[in-house]
Amino acid sequence: GTLWTWGTNSDGQLGNNTLTGQSSPITTAGGGTTWNQVSVGQGIAGAVKTDGTLWMWGNNQVGQLGDNTQTRRSSPVTPAGGGTNWSQVSAGYQVVGAIQTA
Repeated sequence: GTLWTWGTNSDGQLGNNTLTGQSSPITTAGGGTTWNQVSVGQGIAGAVKTDGTLWMWGNNQVGQLGDNTQTRRSSPVTPAGGGTNWSQVSAGYQVVGAIQTA
């Protein structure tokens, strides 16, 4: 399906390549209609596409996007290691957990 986000966007957590909050749903910069699962936390979001790829965006102060940086991202990026066998992600406050099948 299509991934929609809205609300505050001070850390780029809406994934639309801006830092501007939105009071109505918008699609992420990743676009497309192949999103399968999404999770949001404080200043961060993550989603899994139907092809099994994991995408993260938002606050990255302590490296919670998993891309080996501490750079805030306002559009979706894949974590280090990539892969196409992710099935679920859960984002919280400065921590992310995800399930990768063998």
